[in-house]
Amino acid sequence: MLIFYLIVKWYVIPEINKETKFEILAFLLLINVFRYLPLSLFMPGQVAEDFPFYLKESIAYGDFLSGFLALIALLLLKSKKKSAVKFTWLFSIVSILDICIVMTLAMIEKVYLLPLGANYFTVSVYVPMLIVIQIVILRILTVKSFQ
Repeated sequence: MLIFYLIVKWYVIPEINKETKFEILAFLLLINVFRYLPLSLFMPGQVAEDFPFYLKESIAYGDFLSGFLALIALLLLKSKKKSAVKFTWLFSIVSILDICIVMTLAMIEKVYLLPLGANYFTVSVYVPMLIVIQIVILRILTVKSFQ
């Protein structure tokens, strides 16, 4: 997570201003569009057989919904629709809830002790990146100087 924080601190945040905020927001939403990838949890052999099924569902469907909302927000932003910022807020709220709920459930179920196969990449790289990106999205949406 530290690496993604530094990338954002050095290369993204200095570029955010009133003129660039929507393009940067669009780029950050684009990264979230790929949140359909956890649907692979349902493929045989991707994770340990004793991986809790309800948790697979929570992860896969929560991420899929977040990715779908990110896509809609991205399309609205790129077409300069008035509802784009409100929809980005909706994406952001759903995304934060998804991340918090799934991380809590994963810790309760001690998923970190189970073999994750290729999904280890998602947990160790993509999730920390999404957390940092979500913080930047919230910053763009809330900081007055970007309004």
